Amino acid sequence: MSSIAVRAVTLALVLATTFPLVGARAADPWRPISRAEALTRASSGQLEQRRQAYARLGEVGLMEDTPVLLSALRDDEDIIRGVAEISLWGIWMRADDSTADPLFQVAMDLMQQMKLAEAEAKFDEVIAMRPDFAEAWHRRAETRVLGDRWGEAAQDFAHALELNPFHFGAMEGLAHCNMRSGRAAEAVQLFLRALELNPNLEQLIEPLKRARAMAERDRT
Repeated sequence: MSSIAVRAVTLALVLATTFPLVGARAADPWRPISRAEALTRASSGQLEQRRQAYARLGEVGLMEDTPVLLSALRDDEDIIRGVAEISLWGIWMRADDSTADPLFQVAMDLMQQMKLAEAEAKFDEVIAMRPDFAEAWHRRAETRVLGDRWGEAAQDFAHALELNPFHFGAMEGLAHCNMRSGRAAEAVQLFLRALELNPNLEQLIEPLKRARAMAERDRT
């Protein structure tokens, strides 16, 4: 699993334990807000309103809401940036398909158990059902990286980016593939683009430095 995906899981655990759902406050009557309400509250000057809005978009948001969440990755508040990143993954990891989504989760579980052949077969099935589901291509690419099949992984990462040009996780993956194949200059551009979209990805700083050093050596 990529360092960005690991970061997403870690953030989710921290947020879940630190910021309980508003519905847990017994004194406040609560109902889930709609997507439209969430989009309206996202521009609120109140921290809690924005936090609720971005968290809710992770549950009911659409791919077209990606730019809203990307803009929140530059919020002044750490908690807003964290919630927005988790919500982006929440949107990206849903096909909103009653058959594809459970199968995708099975594939994810198999990948985390390092049952790579079985995981890839399940991702193949998801892609056959929903070829427009960028995250299935991204996760199949990660499975292929784990199996040391970098060339095939690069093709999947690239296709994921065709489907979702904002996918900083796929950019990271493709950048590492490019470094492996000696295309350091291309890797530099991908790392820079990922950091432009999500400036909170501090774990990309060192790979970017290595890619720049490799690219400089290639030029001399």
